Amino acid sequence: MEKLDERIEEAVQILWVDRQFERGEEAIRLFMQATEEGNPDAYYFLARCYAGPSYVERGFHFADDDEKVKEYLDLSIEKGSALGMFGARRFGGYKPKGGSFVHEPYRSSKEIWDKVCAIADTGEIFTQYLVANAYYYGDVAELTEMDFSKSTKIEVQWQFRRWAEKAIEMYEDLIAHNMMMGVGNYIDIITSGDFGIPKDEKKAEELMQLAASKGNPYYMVKLGRKVEETQPQKAAEYFQKALDCGYTDAGYYLGRLYTFKGAFPRDLKKAKELFEKCIDGATVGCHNLLGEIYFYGGDGIEPDYNKAFEHLLAAHNMENYWGSDMLGTCYLKGLGTNVDYVKAKEELSRYTKEALSSIGLGEIYAYGLGVPVDIKKGMEYWDRFPNHQKVIEHKKNFKKTLFGWKRVKS
Repeated sequence: MEKLDERIEEAVQILWVDRQFERGEEAIRLFMQATEEGNPDAYYFLARCYAGPSYVERGFHFADDDEKVKEYLDLSIEKGSALGMFGARRFGGYKPKGGSFVHEPYRSSKEIWDKVCAIADTGEIFTQYLVANAYYYGDVAELTEMDFSKSTKIEVQWQFRRWAEKAIEMYEDLIAHNMMMGVGNYIDIITSGDFGIPKDEKKAEELMQLAASKGNPYYMVKLGRKVEETQPQKAAEYFQKALDCGYTDAGYYLGRLYTFKGAFPRDLKKAKELFEKCIDGATVGCHNLLGEIYFYGGDGIEPDYNKAFEHLLAAHNMENYWGSDMLGTCYLKGLGTNVDYVKAKEELSRYTKEALSSIGLGEIYAYGLGVPVDIKKGMEYWDRFPNHQKVIEHKKNFKKTLFGWKRVKS
């Protein structure tokens, strides 16, 4: 009978089944004790603890540490853990120190697969989750060294459907034992149609509700986002519960309800507090909306263009251009940065339907800021927002004559 060390099983229960956030450090100690007594499987689980929110919930407040992840995965493989050799394949970017996931005492991926399945057959819940995922992702083909070279396309599709059905069967069993980690893959199977399995949106909704009720913060946020326009108070409750679980994305969505276009009465101080608290986890969105708050100010917060530019540029550098109208205006006017007409034009041209963008582009062309003067083109941008006070003020500087537009004031 293949079983995991009792300390590992207890730590797994704490971290990935019951999600007892107050016992996170205790779980780490249990893993460490197991490694000190020569158990290689514990290294694999330790690696998960430091690999970020895709592997362990933020509510445990474990620091992301890529060096520890590599160190522990290498040790799990070098010391002969089948779980390490099996599970390490799913760590993006990880390459084993020895160049291969197969290590003594195992001689093939098939032997590793058989070993892990034997542990899963004992009822060890996390190993069952790993096996279910292998069916879902199709990793079982590589692990069992299957040869599809002589199979028809239909035969391959049928095989993948059978694996998806097996994954569903295993995810259902995991859910019955309070393990919610496979719910996302289960939902994908029954909503994507990728595996030839009929879509079942009703079942998917039930799974989301179940996962949220069991404390899964990701699905709390998913459900909150579905009702934030029609039932903002209910959405806020979902977001707050998820935030209490350490899921920082929830702070972004909760704070957004209190911003300029939020569903709740505006409270920029509350929104700002939430964004600053959660910026490490929900970085881009928080940077964008903090930039907006500092750009416009309000509710007792004075405009601070230095901070506005800092946050808007941070989001821009992450290839998110939501705040390009404000960022472009900063470059155009020298707000929080040096005047740069080239960058101003580049940013303002991203979303020209925004008032700030059209007004700024109108200035660039009408006044010839970094480009040849083209008053007609500037007017075309301004005429998109003819009643805007800034447009009205700018137009006072120009007059239309028989020969076209002419600037009349400096």
